[in-house]
Amino acid sequence: MEFTNMIIPEVINGFNVYDIDGNVQVGITDEMSMAELASRVATITGAGIAGSYDVPVLGHFDSITQEIPFRILYKPIFQFANPMKQVGLVVRGAIQVTDKGTGVSDFAGFRYVVRGRSKTITPGNLKPGDVMGSKVSIEAVYILYEIDGVKLIEIDKLNNIYRIDGVDLMEKVRRLC
Repeated sequence: MEFTNMIIPEVINGFNVYDIDGNVQVGITDEMSMAELASRVATITGAGIAGSYDVPVLGHFDSITQEIPFRILYKPIFQFANPMKQVGLVVRGAIQVTDKGTGVSDFAGFRYVVRGRSKTITPGNLKPGDVMGSKVSIEAVYILYEIDGVKLIEIDKLNNIYRIDGVDLMEKVRRLC
């Protein structure tokens, strides 16, 4: 489905969290926040500038931490335990949309990919008849946001790649360096 001004994206109808290959469901989560992407900034000041201002350093990001809460700490989650190994996850979901012209509802596929190394594993709490509230945190070096197969944002810190809507903003930098 092509996103135009005729489509109203309404809600996340459902999603699941899978291993990096996208095949094995890692665990059950009720809700998760996607990692914040904060550009590294440099403060610009000097002769001819009235004061100072911050400028994003293109393609450079502060630490990106992805936290994934799980209802129960279970076997597949332990793949995140080794901080020496790159781990990752794939979140696949369905965005419910409505066509403004026809009023017809439909779905768009959503994919969010994170790769990096384990920072923390929080086992959670034990209480009969209740969830554990387990959490895993990954120091992300790769992030991908995709809707209906279209890569909207791709950040690969280790390979100096920063793509927005298919345009590699760091291509020239890699050529020059």
